[in-house]
Amino acid sequence: MPERLSLGLVISVGASLINALVAWVLLRKGHTEHSATLVADAKHLLTDVITSAAVLLGVGLVAVFHSPVLDAVVALGAGLNIMWTGFQLIRDSVGGLMDVAPDREALERINAVLDERRRDGVVDFHAVRVREAGSRRFAHLHVLVPGTWTVKQGHDYTEALIDELVAADPSLRVSAHLEPIEDPLSYADVEDV
Repeated sequence: MPERLSLGLVISVGASLINALVAWVLLRKGHTEHSATLVADAKHLLTDVITSAAVLLGVGLVAVFHSPVLDAVVALGAGLNIMWTGFQLIRDSVGGLMDVAPDREALERINAVLDERRRDGVVDFHAVRVREAGSRRFAHLHVLVPGTWTVKQGHDYTEALIDELVAADPSLRVSAHLEPIEDPLSYADVEDV
């Protein structure tokens, strides 16, 4: 019987180590790809690893100290960890479904492109709005160009700007509204977010 127990412990520890490695890979890839599904799977696997470690710890503490209360305390800790992880997964999932403000680094990349384009003094931008939903970011802005430009000049300028913004942030989807810089009506919606 003890031989089977030892074999079972070795298999359990080996499976937990494999799960921990897979969870680590999923977590890294999930953060890289902004995938809530991969991150959730990683956290689920990590919860399994922590639960297995808690079982081993509980059995070990009972064997050493001959106190079943220690097993219950470790089980309570494992249960609280499962509840906390579940809460975090629900919170993150709801956040992924709702539009949220992007992180500061994403906004800085967008603003760096716009600030560089403003330097020539010929164009300007306003009503810049950026939001994030799931693994994508969405930007909307008004592009103010000289009224003397042809439609093609304005369009080409805006397309080049969008390409530059997407190059700075590949997860960004951009919509732009072209307006003449001299027209007072162009400034009716100037609030940047």
